[in-house]
Amino acid sequence: MNNPSIISLIRHLVHAQRADQQLRNYVSRAHGVPIPQHHVREAVKLVLNDVALRDGKRVQNAERKAGVAAEKGIDASVLKKDKFDESIDIAIETGLDPRKPNQSLRGSVRLPHGTGKKVRVAAFCNDEDQQAAAREAGASIVGGTDLIDDISKGAVLNFDRAVATPDIASSLGRVARILGPRGLLPAAKLGTINQDIAGVVSNQLSGLAHYRTDKKGDIHACLGKASFGEMKLLDNIRVFMQELNDEKPEGSKGYYLKQVYLTSTQGKGFKVTMPSIDPSSSFFMIDEVDEENLLSKT
Repeated sequence: MNNPSIISLIRHLVHAQRADQQLRNYVSRAHGVPIPQHHVREAVKLVLNDVALRDGKRVQNAERKAGVAAEKGIDASVLKKDKFDESIDIAIETGLDPRKPNQSLRGSVRLPHGTGKKVRVAAFCNDEDQQAAAREAGASIVGGTDLIDDISKGAVLNFDRAVATPDIASSLGRVARILGPRGLLPAAKLGTINQDIAGVVSNQLSGLAHYRTDKKGDIHACLGKASFGEMKLLDNIRVFMQELNDEKPEGSKGYYLKQVYLTSTQGKGFKVTMPSIDPSSSFFMIDEVDEENLLSKT
């Protein structure tokens, strides 16, 4: 972190980028408009401000509808109230190619403040005592081979995550083509196949964030709700990015994390400066003032 040569190089690259943006005041097919980049803390504030603007419009619309209802003699209490807590999502472009060996990434991480989402868990187990324990732990759907038969016949999948006991795991191969593409197939690597079915169900309901690379090597995940506020979202981002850095695949070559965007359910994305969100950087999650002070000392 205190290596003068590395800090000097980073400072040189930052100044070169700023100078390039100032000199190139034209737009062409080869030189498009550069996408603004923001420090991770600033990006979180921008996302939350964007959500707040939409919340204000929703309140105005609700008041307008209530006024129209009052003029027509309609009871305003019967109107549908628009209460929507938007999710805060992260999109990451990686240098991974899932088609090559040792370059796929899949796992889960427990966020300090959870995701804020209500999760419906399905538990696959044959033992009646384990089924009772899964229901008591909060599983929405519980069943054994009968549940597998229903899914194979085209039953609606009314659950978001699935767990299973080892004795029934082999039977899940019959519905692997249905559950697999949807990310609902229990796997030992993810910790969703375990003899302690009640404990696994509790873990799934306690705020685990799942992540996996798609066909292009990108990662998308929900890191909380807008109601969490800035500090809780930053805590979740820190833990999530540190998890990705710790689980870096052995076959990764070149740049591991290329671009990161923060967005909300109905909002636009804000590009984040990589030094402020990459755990391998000396400027990871530090304040912008501290970052400027560190650069000025070189």
